[in-house]
Amino acid sequence: MIKLETAHIEEVRGIRKLDIDFRKETFAISGPNGTGKSGVIDAIEFGLTGEIGRLTGRGTKGLSVVEHGPHVDKVKFPDAAFVEIKVFIPSLGKSATITRKVSAPSKPKIVPADADVKAALDEIADHPEITLARRDILRFILVEPTKRSEEIQAILKLEEIGQTRSSLNTAQNKLQTGYKNTSNLVKTNRETLQRHLQIVTFGATELLAAVNPKREALGLQKLEKLTSDTRLDAGLSDADKLPEFNKQSVLRDLKAMSDALDTLAKAGKEDAATILFGIATLENDPALLQALQRRSLVEKGLDLIDGPECPLCDHVWSDEAHLLSHLQAKLAKSEEAGKLQSSLIKSGAALAGHVEGLLGLLRQTLIVAKTENDGPFVDLIATWGINLRDLTGQLSTFDGLIGMKERLAEGWPRMSANFPAGLSALQSKIEAKPDQSATVEAQTFLTTAQLRLNDYRDALRNNERAKLASDAAKAGYDTYCRAMEDELNALYDDVQEDFSAFYRLINGDDEAKFTAKLTPSEGRLDFDVNFYERGLFPPGAYHSEGHQDGMGVCLYLALMKRLFGKNFTIALLDDVVMSVDSGHRREFCKLLKTHFPNTQFIITTHDRLWAEQMRSAGLVTAKTSLAFHSWTVDTGPLVESNADIWDEIAAALAKGKVETAAHGLRHHLEYASRQLADQLGARPVFRADGNYELGDLLPSVVSRIKDLYGKAADVSQSWGNTDAKDTALELKKALSESSGASNVEQWAVNKAVHYNEWANFGKKDFEPVVTAFKELLECLRCEGCQSWLYVTPRGASPESLRCQCNAVNLNLKAKPK
Repeated sequence: MIKLETAHIEEVRGIRKLDIDFRKETFAISGPNGTGKSGVIDAIEFGLTGEIGRLTGRGTKGLSVVEHGPHVDKVKFPDAAFVEIKVFIPSLGKSATITRKVSAPSKPKIVPADADVKAALDEIADHPEITLARRDILRFILVEPTKRSEEIQAILKLEEIGQTRSSLNTAQNKLQTGYKNTSNLVKTNRETLQRHLQIVTFGATELLAAVNPKREALGLQKLEKLTSDTRLDAGLSDADKLPEFNKQSVLRDLKAMSDALDTLAKAGKEDAATILFGIATLENDPALLQALQRRSLVEKGLDLIDGPECPLCDHVWSDEAHLLSHLQAKLAKSEEAGKLQSSLIKSGAALAGHVEGLLGLLRQTLIVAKTENDGPFVDLIATWGINLRDLTGQLSTFDGLIGMKERLAEGWPRMSANFPAGLSALQSKIEAKPDQSATVEAQTFLTTAQLRLNDYRDALRNNERAKLASDAAKAGYDTYCRAMEDELNALYDDVQEDFSAFYRLINGDDEAKFTAKLTPSEGRLDFDVNFYERGLFPPGAYHSEGHQDGMGVCLYLALMKRLFGKNFTIALLDDVVMSVDSGHRREFCKLLKTHFPNTQFIITTHDRLWAEQMRSAGLVTAKTSLAFHSWTVDTGPLVESNADIWDEIAAALAKGKVETAAHGLRHHLEYASRQLADQLGARPVFRADGNYELGDLLPSVVSRIKDLYGKAADVSQSWGNTDAKDTALELKKALSESSGASNVEQWAVNKAVHYNEWANFGKKDFEPVVTAFKELLECLRCEGCQSWLYVTPRGASPESLRCQCNAVNLNLKAKPK
């Protein structure tokens, strides 16, 4: 694996031009939503893999890297969009540069083009899971067991396990269906043979007892036993084997058909009623059917949630929790519909059995009708048979079943009104035939019996082959599942142990005894967690959304540790860590520092406080963090601490874009004011929501620094330090003479200099404003090290005002009297 050293991004997604020095260390990028943080992750991911995760996969139909990877102004010039990343490969001790253009994502330029360097970069390209976005973490937690199993096995590169299991299960199901069909054919052929032989119980003794009297009547030897190759018509010469028309047997077939017609109204009545009830349930609650039809769509929606805006319809909810709850309710509704679907399909299969029985009788009736050249009745039988065969197809699918309300209500057979008359006429025609002589009757009896026995034996052989195949498939599937579960249990034991340890570290104040259990079984992965030692429950049962998100991140880290081990050197976390509860963020930083000291995390967050907590916890530093204050389509992300901000403002003014320049100046002043208010201990009017605007912060900063300069002069006077006193007074004088400070003091009374009016200024009017505030900020930072001034220690009684290089160091502690 690798670590990032630097990145140069040009015209990729929302970024026009940006350079970042990652220093091979964990790096944080913060800024409000919509300022381009995720664009940096997209660019890095593209540079390393040639793909952009948010443009591929589910829910991204119509999107592509080539068409939507470049900045919107460079869509027609994708060659201008590229990423150049310098990486360090720890295992090789080498640095390398990879340059990838959006116009040719699969053809990166790698320097040096050594085989081992290319292999290392190919490995990264094969692991898109190094990127974890906010929308991804719930795919581990609030998903169905089967979906969770797929997602986690994909991360662990175990997709083939699930794919093989699925293929074996599909084969097993198909062979079981084939076995069931051959078993039904055995039953039909046995009943046809029994009907001909006029035996109630089917067995060798009963069969021979029916056949031997006919053989004796023809002077043939009596059959003593029935074997697999016994012929019932053995001894009959070919000349004696008359066509298999046996009047009495045909009449029995036709009577069986007639009897079936008499009971047709009751056949499958309960199953039809169950299906009709299910259809009525769906009609009375259309949401059930919609939930089932939209199940996959809802699952995609849950995967794509990233804030309170619905990814399916763009409707903005009050908060993300309500949106998640709404979609999860829909998913639960679809589970209810899934149970109803299973019930309908089960009843459909049972009803299909009655249809198959009727078709078996129709086949025998059709043979008789054809023998008697009864064309109209043949057509009638054939038409009905086709209709019933189509019916079995409808009964086997959910969509077919829910469209059968009318047919089932009026009676599923849909027999032609002319069929009973046609059957009666055929029966009469057969009855009118002269009775066969005893010899002919015995001959045709044996001939027909042998033919039907042949059909029965063929069905038995096919059924036995189908059973062997079905049993082998089931044995193979069961054996594979047992082996798979044994291996996965061992693997998931390791994962759940790490996951629980990580979660306990973050939430040690209230869940110090937290445990979890991952249980694989036949393509599922059940996930239960301890809730305050009350038992194991699904994560969504009792834990808060913040805790669920924390679980998602911890499980991801446990999986990465299991997958890469010591080679887990980089992870891109896009707005993920903000999901951790605010009270547990310091512990989360501790988790990353202690358990993953060799991993470089590239972290984005829209929570400014979170970014500051990462710095205070030592996870990142000022040199390994970046803050965006805003974004425009023309400029891309605007960096708060950007040393070139004044050049950017000047460039905007040169193009006459006062609004862009005013926007950049305001946000840079907001950034500087926030930093200075914190470091100097300024006292703006308290706001419970913490959303301080420039008008709240900058005046209090100017007032505070003036007081500090004055206090420093007084303190120096008390110590008799004339040089320090002169320095403090000079600084105070420079600040007082600053036109920017003057403007700030006028904000409350002079609307013309207020930042809300800047965008309405002309270029000539706004240039002095820029100069004034640039001059003001220079009064608040060290000329040498360019750091903002700060007091130490922070609190009610600071003892010094200084900069980082100590060139400014004013004493604030008065000499004791």
